[in-house]
Amino acid sequence: MSPSRSRSRSVRLAAVIAIPLLAVLTLFSWSFSSAVGSSPDDDFHLASIWCGLGDRPGLCEEPGGTTGSVERMVPAPVAQAICAAQHADVSGSCWNGNAPGLALVKRANVDHLYPPVFYGAMSVFASKDVAASVIAMRLANSVIAVGLITAVFLFLPRRLRPALTISVLAASVPLGLFVFASTNPSSWALLSAATVWVSLYGALIAPTRRQSIVLTSLAVLAAVLGAGARADSALFAVFGAMIALWLGLRRGRGLLVPLVGGAAILVISVALYFSATQSSAATGGLGGYGARLSGGELVRNVLDIPSLWIGIFGYWPLGWFDTGVPSVVWVLGSAVFGFVLLAGLHGATRRRVVASLAALAAMWFVPFYILWQSGAHVGEGVQPRYIMPLMIIALGVSAASERAATLWRGWPLIVAAAALALTNAVSLHINIQRYTTGLDKTSLDPGSHAEWWWGWAPSPMGVWLIGSVAFALLLAGLLCANRQYGDEAETEVADAGASSAPAADADYESSKTEDQVSALESDRASAR
Repeated sequence: MSPSRSRSRSVRLAAVIAIPLLAVLTLFSWSFSSAVGSSPDDDFHLASIWCGLGDRPGLCEEPGGTTGSVERMVPAPVAQAICAAQHADVSGSCWNGNAPGLALVKRANVDHLYPPVFYGAMSVFASKDVAASVIAMRLANSVIAVGLITAVFLFLPRRLRPALTISVLAASVPLGLFVFASTNPSSWALLSAATVWVSLYGALIAPTRRQSIVLTSLAVLAAVLGAGARADSALFAVFGAMIALWLGLRRGRGLLVPLVGGAAILVISVALYFSATQSSAATGGLGGYGARLSGGELVRNVLDIPSLWIGIFGYWPLGWFDTGVPSVVWVLGSAVFGFVLLAGLHGATRRRVVASLAALAAMWFVPFYILWQSGAHVGEGVQPRYIMPLMIIALGVSAASERAATLWRGWPLIVAAAALALTNAVSLHINIQRYTTGLDKTSLDPGSHAEWWWGWAPSPMGVWLIGSVAFALLLAGLLCANRQYGDEAETEVADAGASSAPAADADYESSKTEDQVSALESDRASAR
């Protein structure tokens, strides 16, 4: 083995270890950045988690004389966890984690409003020590997210890897990072959206049967996670599978395994969708709003839908919509999203253009339809995190360029990475400050004069530095790895051109089809 090839393998191995570790450190920092009860609707979600495995003495008990009720008795700190919600000037110190006994909660998922899988899985970590349990759940969700994304990345054909990483990173700051590291079922919905479509697409164009089987299995697993967390995520999983089949289904390939996987995703998603009464929102809308909207109100909703899109970048506040971030966060985040979307579509094949347009149309139509059925305006009922799975899919399909090795390089990508590093650092700082002192006080050190913090965690300043530096290094590592991949691809093109110029052109010229790209990748894999 030549020294250059040996060095390349060493760098690749170091990246495989370091990048997931940096991702875990980033999400761990977000896990510690907020108090118990900080994610949206945590009064319902935490109670549902504690009751996720049914009634258990000391954890979830049915009140006497209320058989069939959705009310439950849970540890008092769970019932009191949202004391700071929607009060930006109130720190996490209002919560008493040592409150004794059980307290009544008015609602929990005992009536199957949501699918049962997420709550059942998180309930494994539930105990009478509520703070430790919540942190364990957040850390577990962080590891699940990084673990599944890493597994999919390692088995994907190389030209699809940028689509996975770029779509997750460019759509996740700050809301995605907050949700991935939370106790909210939307964490699994986002993870499913990021991985189902690309795994199944990768399985369809994979050069080996083993690779196809593994990717198909990962797609099915991701669909189970998403559909088992939220009913709408089941629909998004089916949508992602349809996108993958449209992009990758060709004659002359080993289609049996991916097609069986696609059928399994459909069956599992439909079963879990109808297991939840939440599914009625897809046809009847959200209850509790008003009469049917007028024509003018419908037009206004159509024009206001994009505010939901930029809401994931911080235009809508974090948490219970009580943690506003500076405008620079959502301006830069929206710019990065637009850059990736437009740059990726340059020179796209017709199939990918159609798939991208379908995803973009879904981003607009789905929230509009739910609001229309609910008699609600933009800003009521439908939250940005509900639409975020579709945005991740749209971004991923756009980024799945046939010229990935040469497209995602250079200064534009470096500037985009720097913008994401900055927005993460600013958002994480604000989120920590929100719970240490409340946002009526600000300081460079978010732990200065702290009224609340975890008793067994690094200092607020330490958590902020770890999360900010880890994410910046993660982006830098991915840039370096992508540059090395591009250099290797250019070398392969030059070598291939000496003996087979048409084959080299098939992989790296945008005028050629995806079938040619996949065939060339298969030949190269066999040669290696």
